[in-house]
Amino acid sequence: MFVNGISSLNAQAISLKEDAVFEEIQTYNTRNLKLYFSDFKTYIKPSAMRRMSSSIKMGVVAALQALENAKIEQPDAIITGTGMGCKTDSDVFLEELLASNEGLLSPTKFIQSTHNTVAGQIALQLQCKAYNMTYVQGSASFESALLDAFLQAATAKNKNYLVGGVDEISTYTSDLHVLDAQLKEEPEVHNLQLLAYKSPGSIQGEGASFFVTSAQKSDSCYASVKDIQLYNQLKEEELESTIHSFLERNNSTLEEIDVVVLGNNGDVNYDKYYHILQEGVFKKTAQTYYKHLVGEFYTSSGFGFWLACKTLKLQEIPPVCRLNECQPQKITKILLYNQYRGKDHSLILLESC
Repeated sequence: MFVNGISSLNAQAISLKEDAVFEEIQTYNTRNLKLYFSDFKTYIKPSAMRRMSSSIKMGVVAALQALENAKIEQPDAIITGTGMGCKTDSDVFLEELLASNEGLLSPTKFIQSTHNTVAGQIALQLQCKAYNMTYVQGSASFESALLDAFLQAATAKNKNYLVGGVDEISTYTSDLHVLDAQLKEEPEVHNLQLLAYKSPGSIQGEGASFFVTSAQKSDSCYASVKDIQLYNQLKEEELESTIHSFLERNNSTLEEIDVVVLGNNGDVNYDKYYHILQEGVFKKTAQTYYKHLVGEFYTSSGFGFWLACKTLKLQEIPPVCRLNECQPQKITKILLYNQYRGKDHSLILLESC
């Protein structure tokens, strides 16, 4: 499956230029990394935007940008992944329910808070009546959506699939994540120094990443998706053998991997999965990470996928994403590995077009 168009909105100033990754690296001293992009009115009518939550606006704009990047007007399917859906609207609905003493209230927030609202709004914007699916699989939500498109592309050669992941920051959820150590206790965390904090938890972000994929390669092709594998649980001692098996299934070896994209998020309790690979089988491979730039959220791996596509296209690793000094002469194959709190492990193998 080929990736012919890409887009990502998050806490960074993403460049829309083909030959650049970031306009400028944004730095933060907080546990919550809010969306940087604000020019929604260029893509959405102000009258419609007033009723849209952050997730919907991010998803619609990222989807439209990806289609524009791929020079596609109508996709043959819209497939999204989200961990929490439009969580802020859910919170508002529950607040109104309590304030009204469980009496009568407007159903608008309830309707807009469902997890498939983003995919539905994208379809309404495009007037697209094609296949429309949303996956809610925790931190494997984006990968599940991508896997759907991957399986469909194997049997439909001339179709274009709009695939993406989107999640937003919710104040109530943030408070809960502090209580159960999913966020760091330090009130101020410098995002570019994230891995230096030897404490539990990470920083939180929000964003949307969308891609136009197809079994047909276009002139704007960024990468070829060779395989996707999901594991609900993996023991630490099983990780390296699992990667060996995954690569062997795809007639590849460890030596052929030019860059590995890892999901390190600074959580001292769970980054050990990545350390096993960094100090083991990929010790001599170029290593990159990305969650210090956009924060941790259920579909942050979508940004990692975007970064890998850009790296293959530009044949260059952004210095701010480097974990070591290894530099491949040519970037042909990239392996992405992500997990969250020891669960929902995912492997994605990308090759140059």
